[in-house]
Amino acid sequence: MQARFDTCLDGLLPDGGAVLLAVSGGIDSMVMADLFMKSSAKAALAVAHCNFHLRGEESDGDEAFVKDWAESHGLPFLKADFDTIGYSSSNGVSIEMAARELRYSWFASLCKEEGYDAVAVAHNANDNAETMLLNLLRGTGLKGICGMRESSYIQGSDFARLIRPLLGFTRGEIHEYALLNGLEWREDSTNTDSAYKRNLIRNEVFPLFEKINPSFLETITADMSRFDQAGRITDDFVASHAPKVARREGSGLAIDPVRLSETPHWEYLLYRLLEPFGFNESVIRDLSLLIRDGSTFSGRRFFSKEYIAETSRDSITIRCLGEQGYPPAAEAVECDKPGEYSLEEVRFIVEEVQVEDPRQPEGVTVADLAFPFTVRRWQAGDWMRPLGMKGCRKKLSDMFVDMKFSSEQKEKALVIADEGSHVLALIGYRVDESVALPIPQSLCRPSTHTGHEAQGNDGTVVPAIRIRLI
Repeated sequence: MQARFDTCLDGLLPDGGAVLLAVSGGIDSMVMADLFMKSSAKAALAVAHCNFHLRGEESDGDEAFVKDWAESHGLPFLKADFDTIGYSSSNGVSIEMAARELRYSWFASLCKEEGYDAVAVAHNANDNAETMLLNLLRGTGLKGICGMRESSYIQGSDFARLIRPLLGFTRGEIHEYALLNGLEWREDSTNTDSAYKRNLIRNEVFPLFEKINPSFLETITADMSRFDQAGRITDDFVASHAPKVARREGSGLAIDPVRLSETPHWEYLLYRLLEPFGFNESVIRDLSLLIRDGSTFSGRRFFSKEYIAETSRDSITIRCLGEQGYPPAAEAVECDKPGEYSLEEVRFIVEEVQVEDPRQPEGVTVADLAFPFTVRRWQAGDWMRPLGMKGCRKKLSDMFVDMKFSSEQKEKALVIADEGSHVLALIGYRVDESVALPIPQSLCRPSTHTGHEAQGNDGTVVPAIRIRLI
């Protein structure tokens, strides 16, 4: 294994240099560190450790273990403490994504400030296959299923190299090396918790794959290599055809829909042109339909988090929100009292009312809410349990289809936020059963209604929050 590792390093670090070893204390990173120490590669080494403070004393034990190992081998030890839960909450990302963003941002800053030539991380062949399947399920396109590369740059950086010298080794090979060489490592107790998506794939999905194909890991690895080759071909296609149908305008883009539609595989080309601006699949699909069907094209507006795409008779123009007089995109607005509010171009009035009949005309939401509450734009993955569906979950994207929402209605759709992707109301249209007001007995049908509606009320006036779109 050492010989294969050294051969890999010869390709990754032909001139040596200063390498920062990302060491967590787990078996993978401890094997990588040991292989580096015994390597013939002429590289100056330092150890970097992230304490995410997610496992209490166990996290602190990992830090002490890695620090002792680094000092016993005469290597500089660098560490960072992160409020991972706080970062996850304030940035609206998962704990896993928060940890990823925090550690790679720190690694990049160390490379810039301390002059390290590369950061070595201990991703192995199993990790690569897990990542490919996660990306496939997320819908990241061809780029996401190509797998990780042995050498790349930290996202958002053009100077911080990331190298993965263990990518060609399986978890089984790494474990065997650790036992044969008497290495010590720390076990992460959360690795057995299949509530984490990666652990679910590792602990439950991969064993099933192995029953179907004992060499599934080699098969997936070979497929990722072919996907990578296909990705390079599509990159060449986009590089060749994009200049013929689109031109840069400041930080945005102007696309000629006529020339685009005359280009082979134009729908894929549109996807690649819009992808860097953060437009989701729904927007790309709607624009494709407009171009293909020759529908009314001018005057349509589509939003991503930071950009707006506007259609005119002969172009699709993409501009950054904040440029050309457009206001910065607001993520959400907190309603802490009655009054008039706005989010982007949608305005609404919030009122405290007393109601007897909670039925809602179009454009009005009446719900059992309390101040403060948050209103935001709808997001992919949002869901609710609409009143009348007896506790069944329904994705908003599916509700839009059922309600025959136009692209413009979807763009402007606002929700009352709860935790995560659960929403309490699609403002002006539907409420979640958890905030629905009881239906008066006089409006219930005793023989057919069950659950929330069958309870009813006796005509008593009840306090509520009413939200009217204007």
